[in-house]
Amino acid sequence: MTTTLDFLMNRTSAMLIVFIVSAAVAGFVTKSPARRAVFGMAGVLGAFLIAVSTRSLIEWMTSAIERPSLPGLVVLVVLAIATLNNQRLAASVEFRFGTLMLTLAGFALYPAAVGFLNYDSYVLGYSGYLLPVAIAIVLGYAILRGYFITALTLNAAIIAFLVGAGQSRNLWDYIVDPVAWIIATGMGIVLANQFLAVRLRPAKALAQA
Repeated sequence: MTTTLDFLMNRTSAMLIVFIVSAAVAGFVTKSPARRAVFGMAGVLGAFLIAVSTRSLIEWMTSAIERPSLPGLVVLVVLAIATLNNQRLAASVEFRFGTLMLTLAGFALYPAAVGFLNYDSYVLGYSGYLLPVAIAIVLGYAILRGYFITALTLNAAIIAFLVGAGQSRNLWDYIVDPVAWIIATGMGIVLANQFLAVRLRPAKALAQA
C-alpha cells in the first residue's frame, strides 16, 4: 500500500510540474484554457516518450524530486488550475498564507538539514512537541480565518503521518518538501515585488507632481 502510494504521488508531482510548464508556455500563444490543457497533456506525454539515457524524462524527474508532501501536491494542483485559467493567485489571501507557511517551514528545515546551522531541525519531526505545536498553531489560525483548504490539507497530512501512509516516519516530510518550498519561495518573491510596485507607484507619482 505504502509503495503504491509513493509510486503514484511521485509521478503525479512530476507530471504536474511538466503540465504546468507546458501550459504556461502555451499561454504565450493562446488564452484558451482548453488549448492550454491540450499543450499541458502533450507535454506530459512527451516527457514519457522522451528518453534520456535508459529512462524517460518523467522517470528522471521523479527520481530527482521524489515524493511530494501533501501541501506541496495541493500547491501544484492550484498552480495547474490557475495556469489553465490565467488566474492571479495574488488575489487569494489563503494562497498567500499557505505559500508563506511553506516558505517559513522550508527555511526552518532545509538550511539546518544541509549543515548551514549547527542544529539539525529535521530531528524535530521524529519526536518532541515543538513541531506539532507549531503545526497546531498554524492549523488553528487557518480555521479561525476560514482558510479551509489549508486546514483540510494540514489535517490530511497529519493523518497520513499518523497512519504511516508514506515510507518516511518524519513529520517534516508530510508537511513540506523541497519542490513546494522552492515554488512557495518563488511565489512569495513575486508577490512581494507586486506589493512593493503597487505601494511605490503612488509615491513616485506624487514625487513627479
